[in-house]
Amino acid sequence: MNQMQLVPQPKVICCTKGSIKAEVLTISNEIAGIVPKAGEIFPYRGALEIQAVKKENIGKEAYTLSIKENSIIIGYSEPNGLYYALATLRQLALLNDGNIPCCEIEDAPDMKIRGYSDDISRGQISSFENFKEIIRRLSEIKCNLYMPYIEDTMQFDCIPTSGRFSDPVSKEEWKELVVYAKNYYVQITPIINTLGHWDKNATLQDFRELMLKTADGKVVSNLDARKQEVQDMVLKMLDEAIEVFGDSEYIHVGGDEVAEYTNQFGKDKAMEIFNGHFKMMNDYLKSKGKKMMMYSDMYTPVWGDYQLKLEAIDDMPNDITFVYWDYACRDYYKNIDSLKKHGKKFIISPATHSWNRFLPQHYASWLNTKSVAKQTGSDSNGVIMSSWCDGGMNLREENWYGLYCAAIYSWNSGAELSFDETVCLYFKLFFGIEVDLTAYHALFDYDERFLERRTEEPIEFWYEKRFTAGNKLCSAFWQDATQPADAELKAKFAGCRELFEKAQGYFGSLQPQRNEIAYEVFLFDLRRSIAATKKLELQRVDAYETREQAMADIATWGELAAEVNQLKVENEKLWMASNRQSEWLYAKSKYEDLYDSIQSVIRYCRYGKSMTVVKHL
Repeated sequence: MNQMQLVPQPKVICCTKGSIKAEVLTISNEIAGIVPKAGEIFPYRGALEIQAVKKENIGKEAYTLSIKENSIIIGYSEPNGLYYALATLRQLALLNDGNIPCCEIEDAPDMKIRGYSDDISRGQISSFENFKEIIRRLSEIKCNLYMPYIEDTMQFDCIPTSGRFSDPVSKEEWKELVVYAKNYYVQITPIINTLGHWDKNATLQDFRELMLKTADGKVVSNLDARKQEVQDMVLKMLDEAIEVFGDSEYIHVGGDEVAEYTNQFGKDKAMEIFNGHFKMMNDYLKSKGKKMMMYSDMYTPVWGDYQLKLEAIDDMPNDITFVYWDYACRDYYKNIDSLKKHGKKFIISPATHSWNRFLPQHYASWLNTKSVAKQTGSDSNGVIMSSWCDGGMNLREENWYGLYCAAIYSWNSGAELSFDETVCLYFKLFFGIEVDLTAYHALFDYDERFLERRTEEPIEFWYEKRFTAGNKLCSAFWQDATQPADAELKAKFAGCRELFEKAQGYFGSLQPQRNEIAYEVFLFDLRRSIAATKKLELQRVDAYETREQAMADIATWGELAAEVNQLKVENEKLWMASNRQSEWLYAKSKYEDLYDSIQSVIRYCRYGKSMTVVKHL
């Protein structure tokens, strides 16, 4: 691994001879007075002081570094750049076993916004201390925005029953976190969905009359924007968001995937309602001195045909910043050119590719982020890395590789790092581990079992096949054990248990130096993957042919049931190490349902009267 490759990559590095030991260095009193957290980002306490020189001709996040064998001088114009220079020094020390190579660095970000969209609404909700840990980690890789995705996980005074069955974060906690983040040059901007994705609140009695209904009266998870009481409620929510997140330049108001509007009203009427709703909020936020972000997918098709006409975006004010999400790995993102053609400000949002699977798809996250960032370059206002928890069962600590990719390509969209180089950097910087790439690929390339790529095809025609194995394995694990297994899946995962067990032996033997809980999550997801392949091996496509066959499997089914129970215990420990109680009981019930279905199979094997069909509950 090149010991001068950093996350993110500096724009200019000129290496010279020699090095200086980090342990002999310390921050000067001047630097400590300018950067409150300087001692955290660069924790060494030697005798030789790092010096800082103010420069007027560089941006507030830019810096220069002159590293010699007997001195280090930082050039900066604002505290942000000084902090980032110290972050670079810290990384150089970590990558070189405490030695900082002599060099000259000139650095500045390509994009203004570099951040993380964190779904705290459908899975884990961080503890107060874990929120602070996320902010610190983001700052170490020069990210400057944290965006909690809020559906029912903030305590709104105007809708006190929101989050009744969740564990919402209090306004007082958010306010304290906003102040805390400022010291790390991170801004907290909420994503508050003001139209769709009201999944949990839509099931509460207090909100039923505010929700859109289908022709047969069924409540859907979209607010009915035609109702005055909905508009009044949304503006009150924005008032509270501004009160809590007042330091934020933006409020993100959601607006994604409201397919029910086009389904019910057709594209023209849906455009009138949708655009009117969001223009109303934009006007209101402007009157309060705030800028508005919203998702662009109702104008920029990503999947299906739920979107409005692209021309509908022309009716929207040019001061809105659109968040363009596309989680596919494409050769060309046509919607980016559409946004530029229509003169819209936008931010790109790739994905961690960590949800609805146990092990994240690192390659997809890297390629998605690199491809979309290289196409947009400085035309984009930033990168917001999306992580979701649609299935409620993936663990947030698996997102950090994707966040490292976002940090790399939002700071330096032209960064020339291979996939293997990013993997090595991630394991070295985040965990303090020198990873064996052969062992890494032996594990993560299990997704190749679903790949039938023809090299002349554009990326988007093959990427989904490559990345589908992990999703299918996760789904198969949670499937009721009394249901028949998928024959193709059983065949393609044949031999994977040995692959996962070998990886468990290798990765389990390594000792992380940092972020130990995140590493334990990774090992835990390896264990879940092993259990999933065991279940696939056991689960039959057809019925048992004889009682003897069925009885012979009882002991193995019993071992799997015990393993599921143990995974539940381990999952709870990892969950509670950094998160609130909320949503754990849902996760716990998934394990218990799976355990119960395995016990049903055991009873069927032992006592079933007929062996002619696979048992269905």
